[in-house]
Amino acid sequence: MTTVNVPEDVLQKAMAAGDAKSAKETVLQALEEFAQRHRQAELIKILGTFEDFMTPEELQQMREMDRPQLWRVED
Repeated sequence: MTTVNVPEDVLQKAMAAGDAKSAKETVLQALEEFAQRHRQAELIKILGTFEDFMTPEELQQMREMDRPQLWRVED
């Protein structure tokens, strides 16, 4: 176990922001999120990004093509 002195106001803000019920739970949650963000940043460096992969309109069009028609309007 490690003891860390965290300023009370910082701890209170973190507890209010999350759904943790104790100081220990808050600190563990914050450390896990910190580590996750850094893992994601490393993956982005390796894999790059998909900025031009698909526009929101193209994605919507693809979703509509995959969706079965539940009704059909006939003239």
